[in-house]
Amino acid sequence: MSAFLGPIHNWLYNKIQIQNAMVDVILDLAEEKGYSQGLRARADEQYGAFPQGNLEDLIDTGNIHGWLQEKVSLVEGRMAYAVTELVKENPDRLAEIEAAISEFGRKLSVNGELTVRNAYDYLENTLLNGMPCDRVNALTEETEDKLVWRQTQDIHGAYWQQVNGDVSNYYTLREALIRGIFEGTSVEFGQAEDQSYELRRRV
Repeated sequence: MSAFLGPIHNWLYNKIQIQNAMVDVILDLAEEKGYSQGLRARADEQYGAFPQGNLEDLIDTGNIHGWLQEKVSLVEGRMAYAVTELVKENPDRLAEIEAAISEFGRKLSVNGELTVRNAYDYLENTLLNGMPCDRVNALTEETEDKLVWRQTQDIHGAYWQQVNGDVSNYYTLREALIRGIFEGTSVEFGQAEDQSYELRRRV
């Protein structure tokens, strides 16, 4: 990568920040409910706290790719750890986390009429799927009313394995986020098959 910040670096960092905000939603819920005392502090100790400020003031310009990869790992690890700790104590908490993430998705909602392509591009600008070079998503079908894509690799699973967690919880929460984003719009989200997803014009 270039030693200079470009649009792709800001694009990726924005997606990292969105996932970090999701983690904050989960940790805030835990604190409000009195679940898993000290969870935020333990996450900070294990993975580091997410830095605050403008990207250009924070990033190591001598190692842009490495710095961004570290932040991807930080927010992925924190999310896997926080969710796994909470559901390990009580599996019923997943539904509460799901509801909180769906509400967070509604705050990111796009208004009005969308094409399925608009919706897909919005998700590409929102969901964190590793680094751009990982090329995780591959379009397999696109019409005016339906767009289907396949996830070519499970970029998230390793973080959940590290904490003896279940990566299916990640996908449950991601789906809750997406459904919140598209609630009230002209597009709906669905899973066509394992690791294959679709956006359809809402009937």
